[in-house]
Amino acid sequence: MESNILNRKIILIFFILFISNRVFAGNYFVKSKIREGELRLYFSSDIEKVKYFSLPSDNRTTKYVYDIYGATLPKGKGISHHTYKTIESFKIAQNSPNRVRVVIKSTQKALNRHAYKGKMLVIPLTYGKEASIAGKTISNIENKRKCIVVIDAGHGGKDNGASYGSIIEKKIVLSIAKKLRVKLNNMGYKVYMTRSSDYFVQLPKRTEFANKKKADIFISIHANAAPTPKKARIFQGIEIYYLSPAVSQRAKDAAEKENSVMFEHKDYYTKNAYLSLLNREKIVESHKLGLDVDKKMLLSLNRHYKDIENGGVKPANFWVLVGAQMPSILIEIGYITHPIEGKKLLDNYYQSLLAKGIANGIERYLKNKRR
Repeated sequence: MESNILNRKIILIFFILFISNRVFAGNYFVKSKIREGELRLYFSSDIEKVKYFSLPSDNRTTKYVYDIYGATLPKGKGISHHTYKTIESFKIAQNSPNRVRVVIKSTQKALNRHAYKGKMLVIPLTYGKEASIAGKTISNIENKRKCIVVIDAGHGGKDNGASYGSIIEKKIVLSIAKKLRVKLNNMGYKVYMTRSSDYFVQLPKRTEFANKKKADIFISIHANAAPTPKKARIFQGIEIYYLSPAVSQRAKDAAEKENSVMFEHKDYYTKNAYLSLLNREKIVESHKLGLDVDKKMLLSLNRHYKDIENGGVKPANFWVLVGAQMPSILIEIGYITHPIEGKKLLDNYYQSLLAKGIANGIERYLKNKRR
């Protein structure tokens, strides 16, 4: 009888220990080291997610903050004992029940090149230095791989878009789209194209494709044309549009040109009924994306070419952006009808600079969004 009672108690103890282990198991901070100019933080399980932001101070120092999600700081553990020549202080604390916060105070410009893989978070302690794990430089490439970009080369097939002599819109934009795909792939993003050669894709199918791919960004690339031959020398420059009711005549004219293949047999009221019905959401984020891409495109071009015109970022009703469930913009890369700009758009190097600027703009937008 006593033996049975003892056995039951032993079983009960093991059961309690098992349940406790399951209930209270978590990702615990284990230790930290400074090696090769990096702060390396080790945890008991794979790191779920890390968010970074910075807080400038009045005394020219900045607090660089790293939130490690799903992590727990055991009592008595810390990193304040660390010292490093470029760092004023190290701190670690339990910021919320499921988030550990690391704060590094320094006078340096930025310490944002951190990376995490498996159970380790690596934070470089010198401005500009890339984080490395297992001997490989990473710099947040795991986060980039989670981002999907869909590139839409405008027109195609039976639809040439704008044409001016030997300059055909559908060919130019496809060439730039392919260059952009290569640059984004090299930066670590997953990229899809609505068309990769000369064939026609209906406008609604383009954003439908992006939605199916669960894209984070949708970029539609087009080239512009002056409304009349007499105005060919007047109209030039880059313009970026995001989906919203058009407010300027120039935006309405641009939308009318790009929407024409969709509404060949529909009257004015039918067109606006379609667009008004489907205009919704993502306006603010699309505007931010447009601003970042516009800034980086101009920066890329102005380093090598003078007098690049900037038409700015504007709202307009473009059918190709309707229905997109992610931030989306339409880029008019320039005017093929302009005597100087049209020739530039045919130039392979100029196209590469445009693609570089777009890629850097996407990078900037996603980086700011993650903060």
